[in-house]
Amino acid sequence: MHYTLEGTTKRYAGNKGFTFDDFNLSADDTYQFGCEFEFYIKTSKYDYGETIDKITEEVYSLTGADILVDTTNLPTAYDKNHCIQIKPDVSLKDNGIEISVPITTEDGIVHYIQTITSIIQKYGYTNQETGFHIHISTIDNNGVNFNFYKFMLLCHTAELLSSWKQRPGYSQNVMDVLSSNTKQQARVIKTKKGTIWNLEKVEPNHVEIKSIGGEDYHKNIHKIIEEFLQYTQLFIQTLHDDTEGDREIYRAHKEQLDTLSRETEETFATALSEAGIV
Repeated sequence: MHYTLEGTTKRYAGNKGFTFDDFNLSADDTYQFGCEFEFYIKTSKYDYGETIDKITEEVYSLTGADILVDTTNLPTAYDKNHCIQIKPDVSLKDNGIEISVPITTEDGIVHYIQTITSIIQKYGYTNQETGFHIHISTIDNNGVNFNFYKFMLLCHTAELLSSWKQRPGYSQNVMDVLSSNTKQQARVIKTKKGTIWNLEKVEPNHVEIKSIGGEDYHKNIHKIIEEFLQYTQLFIQTLHDDTEGDREIYRAHKEQLDTLSRETEETFATALSEAGIV
């Protein structure tokens, strides 16, 4: 395999023999997806540099997209979101890396989950510091502004936000700001280095989901795929008119807030605003 250098980033040309068109977006697609796998290389067993090369070779067989490899800096290529990236992760220690996939279809995400988790199992491991992130967005963002508050409540009702062991400092449940955090605590949680909410509205048409992760998360392939598909359906639901079921969720949540004192309610409302939730 040959590469060209772009600063510190190695670019490997895509595998022209890869012909699975279902993983490439078409004119008929409405939604687009991405995901990121965080993990550590088993440096007690493998040489770090040599393992990066081996992982690159295995990734080459999974996609027709270019591969960007950088062990020092984050790739900055103009088309990086359309490439597979093997790169450092700022939240992990020295032997930690992240593999992010090119923008793809729903089937493409399932493909990458099934194949990249096998690579992690072969060369690496996962712990409470590591996570799997999902990106869901509409292809056309013109006028799209999905209801993040609705999405948060739907995910909470489906028990998606608490289905994995909480990773303090790495993935804070956005629903906790409604039940246990004061304004000051919420600000500390939001600004603490390495701390993130497990749901984030990145753009009006784009959500990032960071609820999945923890020790050996990469071994729970069926659960990851199942939850990815659930998140996708709930995102689509936020773009449609509210159903009676949706309105019932709002009412139940309002009742929860109505039991709070006025001072606490104002505190939570401010925390939600500061967190970018509403």
